[in-house]
Amino acid sequence: MYIEELDQDIAIASVVEAESLVVGQPGYWNVISICDGLADVAWLVGARKLLQLYFDDVEDMYLSLGGVMATKEDITRALEFSREIKREPLLIHCTAGVSRSTAMAWIITCDKLRGRPDAARKALEIVRAVRPTLMPNRHVLKLGIAVLGKSRAEREQLRRDLAPVL
Repeated sequence: MYIEELDQDIAIASVVEAESLVVGQPGYWNVISICDGLADVAWLVGARKLLQLYFDDVEDMYLSLGGVMATKEDITRALEFSREIKREPLLIHCTAGVSRSTAMAWIITCDKLRGRPDAARKALEIVRAVRPTLMPNRHVLKLGIAVLGKSRAEREQLRRDLAPVL
């Protein structure tokens, strides 16, 4: 979906939808692939550029059950990738396209809108427009707030703006 505020095509998808997009338009999409390490992602060779992140869809409260948690480094790598591709088409996918990918999409969109007083809220609106069914992973969102928020006041504002989904 073309996002006028960003002057960029952005897609948020499940692994099945992402495969269809990348195979259908080889060399078009820059892809952030968020998987648990078990998914068959051979189709990703059709991506223009690729960043693979491996972490499970685990929330803080389930830490004791195990799983690979997202880290600040994962968030930083995704932001660097997004900044590198600038306004080129970006596809972010996870297994279902609802939790990890929507959280990462919010972080990236918020970063692109940085400087606007309503950046966090506008980013959430954009993510919702691209992917109406969303349940952003709260752990990933919290990491994004920590990475994006340069000051305590900035982090608190980001938390307030995300209250509907946190």
